[in-house]
Amino acid sequence: MSPTEIHAAPRTIVGPGPGLMTIGTLSQETGIPVPTLRTWERRYGQPEPLRRPSGHRLYPAAAVPRLQQVALLLRQGHRAATLLALAESQLEALTHASEVVRDPSPGTAVSELPGVVERGIDVLLRALLRLDRGVLLGELRLEWARLGPLRFLTEVAGPFMAAVGEGWHNGELEIRHEHFAAACVDGLLKELRDPYDHTSAGPRVVMATLPADQHEGGLLMAALLIAVRGRQVLYIGADTPLTETARAAEMPRVEAVAISVSAAFDRALAEKRLGELRALLPARIALWVGGAGAPGTIAGVEQFEDLYALDRRLGTTR
Repeated sequence: MSPTEIHAAPRTIVGPGPGLMTIGTLSQETGIPVPTLRTWERRYGQPEPLRRPSGHRLYPAAAVPRLQQVALLLRQGHRAATLLALAESQLEALTHASEVVRDPSPGTAVSELPGVVERGIDVLLRALLRLDRGVLLGELRLEWARLGPLRFLTEVAGPFMAAVGEGWHNGELEIRHEHFAAACVDGLLKELRDPYDHTSAGPRVVMATLPADQHEGGLLMAALLIAVRGRQVLYIGADTPLTETARAAEMPRVEAVAISVSAAFDRALAEKRLGELRALLPARIALWVGGAGAPGTIAGVEQFEDLYALDRRLGTTR
């Protein structure tokens, strides 16, 4: 059983009752195939069934509108795992946003459209001040589903954590807020990457930070993008000795080692360590480096100024 699967425990009902339907009827009403509905029920607990004493399962008609919204958004490229995790209000907001941006007038940026971006970072910061994990994660999931991987990382997750860091530096936020935000965002990034880790079949990319660099937020964001683009992520994490990173690169089918350097890390030391790592790696293994603390040009090292540049690189070697 996949760790993401949820075995539903249907409530028992005495009779058919009003507003109940078979899974076949539910499929007809929503346009979602029966096998797909059964998979969702097993993995995500939706649709939630009721059970007759005979053991037959029935489904509430009230589930139809939600599943119809999910089916619509699936056709627009969203993922079932993300959609089924959204609350009703978030699913409605995503449906509305999708309708707004489906045919914008020429020359109109998505960020200029009403109801699309104004929720933004300020909503996340208000939830952070209340230490409201449910709202914070709900808003992040909504933005992930609405924007897609690259824009979510560059327009929401990255700017949000930058705003948290700035707020802490300015004294507007306390250390508890910074730790809370990092825990929420890092956990979500790992969760979002998990389905891709189970299905990616492309070359492997070893991912780590340099020794003594404890900050892995940027590494987690890059790892998610790399996994979404079909690579197998070998994530060995923060503060990794160079020899261990090089040993991981000895695994079969490794294409590259990707290092994220945080803004807090000394640039001169980063340059020295990256040169040492390059010398430890075979010439056939690329060394990719990014992050706010990445140093200047180093022989044999590919540097990426942002995730858009990394995404272009992933596209050319797909």
